[in-house]
Amino acid sequence: MAEMSHSEKESSQANTASERPVYEVGFHIVPTVAESEIGSVLEKIRAALAKGDAEIIKEEFPVKKVLAYVIERAATGKREKYSESYFGFIKFATDKEAVVEFNKALHAMNEVLRFLIIQTVREDSVAPRRAVFSSDRLEGETIKKPASAPEAVAEVSYEELNKSIDALVS
Repeated sequence: MAEMSHSEKESSQANTASERPVYEVGFHIVPTVAESEIGSVLEKIRAALAKGDAEIIKEEFPVKKVLAYVIERAATGKREKYSESYFGFIKFATDKEAVVEFNKALHAMNEVLRFLIIQTVREDSVAPRRAVFSSDRLEGETIKKPASAPEAVAEVSYEELNKSIDALVS
């Protein structure tokens, strides 16, 4: 068997890394966490991803949001109600087996109110760009509504008007 050179090993590792499925996790952090501590909660989530050798593609730092409805959960023997939370997301690539462990790790974090892991694509899906048109013949001009010919005003006699009304009523 021939051994692979160092550069061949790196390229095969890069190929397998790009072939791994891509996931995105959206998560809500409870609002009782101090704003200064949000970074440490995010680090715990990243550490759970690092255990599965995940490659982080994109992430958004959690921002406080008002929830569409009140979320209740039973924790520490009582029901807690939340109407706002810190929402953030991380897009990452990892093996399918690592996602199961990551799911368990998120369930174990008391700071995470809710989360959702979905499989997605590596590319960013951005809003379609608006088309911008330019024309040298309209440059600087205001487009005007085409003028229509005014309607001719006709004289109507009361006799004709009464006949028309009688015809409609009968």
